[in-house]
Amino acid sequence: MNRDYSKYIARPGYQIPAGYDQSRFPKQAATADVVILAFFERKLRVLLIRRKRMPFQDYWAIPGGFVEMDEDLPDAARRELFEETGLRKLKLIEFGAFGHPRRDPRGRTITVAYLALVRNEKVKPRAGDDAAAVGWFPAHKPPELAFDHELVLKSALLKLKELAVLTPSLFELLPQIFSEQDLAQLCAEVFGNKLNPASLYRTLLKAGAIRPKCKSGHVLVRKKFRPGLFLQSLGTATNYRL
Repeated sequence: MNRDYSKYIARPGYQIPAGYDQSRFPKQAATADVVILAFFERKLRVLLIRRKRMPFQDYWAIPGGFVEMDEDLPDAARRELFEETGLRKLKLIEFGAFGHPRRDPRGRTITVAYLALVRNEKVKPRAGDDAAAVGWFPAHKPPELAFDHELVLKSALLKLKELAVLTPSLFELLPQIFSEQDLAQLCAEVFGNKLNPASLYRTLLKAGAIRPKCKSGHVLVRKKFRPGLFLQSLGTATNYRL
């Protein structure tokens, strides 16, 4: 998305109204959080940081932090992600906003959440800034999380299901050359028992969305992927609920 706001700002209407008093309105802070998911050792895993300071000191949390006054939201997410985990240049997908008035004991804080899908062997996270430690945890059974990050993670997992049905994003979690078993195990982690992995495998092969690469490996044929392929193994769009 083009983030150049110059054409919106350079207009006659872009001005502070006469008599406008900013102090009359409540002040609130904005944060950006990034849920990073990977699939390895047969489990879908989430990258968490252990908080160095209060609030929720020593709790595990989703990486993120406050948006600075001169930052756009995605820029803040990337900066905080790099400061706390050392990771950069990840594709970020915005999936939700969380703004309960009591979600942060320091005051009213609204967070915008992003999702990043990575291959574990391609990233080497390290703790920095407000993070005392960093680690991978089972996405469906994480430790007790700071703030309302349990809700943020659950929303991220729902977004992953949506992406898996509508786009080839799920394959970003698999090795470039993957086995039928790899695909089946990942689908079980994402969809539980609602998906028939054998049926999906046959459907993807028949459509040409995956093709054999070696004796036991396959690769994605991105241009052949279409949303209906996963739905055929999940039930119809009308009776399947994410």
